Amino acid sequence: MSGNSLPAQLQKVLQSHLAQKDIAYDDELQGIINRLSALNESVEEVKSKILENRKAKQTTS
Repeated sequence: MSGNSLPAQLQKVLQSHLAQKDIAYDDELQGIINRLSALNESVEEVKSKILENRKAKQTTS
């Protein structure tokens, strides 16, 4: 997981709560973590495309 996207931040918070034993690790939490990971991957792909488009626009300007 990379970046400071909202899904990445939420995952870090959940992991922190797990480490502090505030929440229990179960199937529901695993599902949430999996969905956050998938969402974070999508966010990172979109960020990458945006940066590529900006770079292309700067090159043509």
